[in-house]
Amino acid sequence: MHRFFVFGWLLVFSLVLGLAAAQAQPLLPPQAPPDNAPPGVRLAYWFQQAGQAFENDRVDDWVAATEQLHELRPYNQDFMTHLVLGYARQENLSKAFEMMLHMQQQGLAQDWSSYEELEPLRPHRLYGHLSDLMSEAGQPFGDFEIHSELPADLAMPEAIALDRESSRVFVGSIGNGSIVHSSDGQEWQRFAAPDSVEGLHAVFDLAIDSERGYLWVATGMVGQFAGFEEDKAGQSALLQLDLESGERLAAFAVPASALDHLLGSLVVAADGTVFAADTRNPIVFRLPPGGEQLDLFFGNQNFSSLRGLALSGDDGLLYMADYEQGIFVLATDGSNQGWKLAVPETLNEGGIDGLYWWDGHLVAIQNGISPQRVVRLKLGPDGLGVVGVAPVLAALEIFDTPTFGALDGSRLLLFSGSHWQHLDGRGKPLAEDLPTVRILEADVDSAAIMTVGEEAMRQLQGG
Repeated sequence: MHRFFVFGWLLVFSLVLGLAAAQAQPLLPPQAPPDNAPPGVRLAYWFQQAGQAFENDRVDDWVAATEQLHELRPYNQDFMTHLVLGYARQENLSKAFEMMLHMQQQGLAQDWSSYEELEPLRPHRLYGHLSDLMSEAGQPFGDFEIHSELPADLAMPEAIALDRESSRVFVGSIGNGSIVHSSDGQEWQRFAAPDSVEGLHAVFDLAIDSERGYLWVATGMVGQFAGFEEDKAGQSALLQLDLESGERLAAFAVPASALDHLLGSLVVAADGTVFAADTRNPIVFRLPPGGEQLDLFFGNQNFSSLRGLALSGDDGLLYMADYEQGIFVLATDGSNQGWKLAVPETLNEGGIDGLYWWDGHLVAIQNGISPQRVVRLKLGPDGLGVVGVAPVLAALEIFDTPTFGALDGSRLLLFSGSHWQHLDGRGKPLAEDLPTVRILEADVDSAAIMTVGEEAMRQLQGG
């Protein structure tokens, strides 16, 4: 059954005031906050409880607090791992095995060999079986080619877009705010930069409207940006550039408020409507064709960090990935209807950055779980639920936190990795050289891709 919800998406002031009020509340109340308290407050409280219990070796309290954290963040692999260890320490073997089985069925990889806490489980055959399966889940899977290698001086590439008309690939940088493009994947040329485009700062996403000749840019002022200005921190905007010249045609700033903003993901509808997700606040903005300002399309404080956006083939549904809570669906017809995407229990939706729609499927890039992977999700007829899961790429040796990509038909281009974990908060490299980022190319409709469970079903049918 699809979980249905309705939001007052256009109540801008009540939303902002609600978010500000949530941030103003004590993060660590003396007693367990009620169920209707903001999720951030509850999460902080149970984090504190779990940490104190662990430090004082209060195993039962640690497990109880971790169970609360798991309920709030059901796809978090660390919480599930801690519960396996905690149940084992409690000698509650049935619960420990149940959680291990749950993780294995979600395709998660885990090396259990170094945990002394699991000694009570090791004599049992089920432990060896699950441990072997979860080790196998960490083996590389999928066919890909290296499309191109990005220039060494392009720090923190985060945004990528493909112009089908000209076959040009565009890449945007957080580090220096530049946008480069290439038609052959070999020679990269400058397209736009902060010194030539007013208001262009760190680039977080790009979206192409080739019919109208626009390149849309999600940009913001963050500490990792080389031109960081303290007084502009937390400011973000949607820029409209000419797709041929790179000239700035228009700029649409996120409405000023007491909160920091950062537009991180874009998607463009066939009529030219642009949707933009704010990664720092659970808000999705909309810019209609010919619009003069960003309008609030969606907002709800129960979400954690909004990432990828995707539109259904008829633009009637907007899919939205929350990094901690999975994929949600919003109607775009103004009816204020939304749903949690119905998924099988065997699908872990955690850690999704890139999200794309293709031929009745969603394609998701996940880096917040192990193994890091690209998965293809077959949608049901109404688009509100997943009826099939198939890995496209997983656990590749070349993966170093893949984040985003661009999909043209079944052709997926994606970054092999990210520089986030190789830099400090001001963009300074933690080592002498930043690792090379490559663009990988894969076919999400490859004949080699098999839906999870399909092989077992064939065996049962005697095929």
